[in-house]
Amino acid sequence: MVSSVGHGDASLTSILSRQSANLRAEIERRSTELASGLHRDMGAAVGGDFSALAAVEHSLARLKGHAANTTEAALFTDTVQAALGVISDDATDLGGNILQALAPINETSLDFLGAEAGRAFSTAIATLNTRFSERAVFSGVNADTSPLPRADTILAALDTAVAGAATVADVQTAIADWFASPAGYDALYAGGAARTGLPIAAGETADLSVTALDPTIKDTLRALATAAMLDRGVLAGQPVARSELIRAAGSDLLSGSEARTRLAGRVGTVQAQIAAAQARNEAEKSALEITRAGIVTADPYETATRLEDLQSRLESLYLVTSRVSRLSLADYL
Repeated sequence: MVSSVGHGDASLTSILSRQSANLRAEIERRSTELASGLHRDMGAAVGGDFSALAAVEHSLARLKGHAANTTEAALFTDTVQAALGVISDDATDLGGNILQALAPINETSLDFLGAEAGRAFSTAIATLNTRFSERAVFSGVNADTSPLPRADTILAALDTAVAGAATVADVQTAIADWFASPAGYDALYAGGAARTGLPIAAGETADLSVTALDPTIKDTLRALATAAMLDRGVLAGQPVARSELIRAAGSDLLSGSEARTRLAGRVGTVQAQIAAAQARNEAEKSALEITRAGIVTADPYETATRLEDLQSRLESLYLVTSRVSRLSLADYL
């Protein structure tokens, strides 16, 4: 008899209905958790305290920003290093070719070496105007602007600077003064100040300060330009003086190899720093993701076991409801 349960028919039906609805809702939640692998009720999962999860998410967001910076810094330094390699190799090769020539260098050799120097200078200028992602790497903060004009423009300015120079010393002084003067090479530089350090990890920045105004770069360009001026008629009619001038330029190119190596080494140190920061950041990211997973991920075994239990309880409830319904109908009849 229904009365033995202790409730009226309507009351018992209401209770069974509520229990069924609660079980179905719980089964839906557990099914969603089993499919997604995540707690559906995150508040309940963390006991109402989101501070640990918030800290983990904040750290992951910070690492995401550092990942973008390290990628940019790695591309930047790789591009700078490759450019410096091109300039240094050309300068060293030209210096060696000049000094290997017989002394005094004959007119034919002078013409050839002067033209070769002109090509090396043009290559150096084009290399310093290198871009990646539409950004000029040797322009400092003015990355949207190429740092230097065309090689011909620079050499034309040097034509004016050496006009009237009658001796090797006069030409060397005029060129050196032009590269050192704010009204000379620096005035043609269209870039900006050196970039500040780029954050790549907590409390750590990468030095991306190399520009076309770097003293080592300027010294290399000065030596290349000095040799290239022979191709523009400097000291015309003075083969011995022209030979002395290009030999001095060749000597400067070779002696500058050490400074270029130091500059490349400085950039290489930053490259290694960036790579180390990337590795540390990735390790920290992995650890944080594991921690976050431990907070937000539902245990699949526990969820499946609970789901099976809920389904069994729902089936039992359906059976009870069916029997109660039949008893109530028989009692009514």
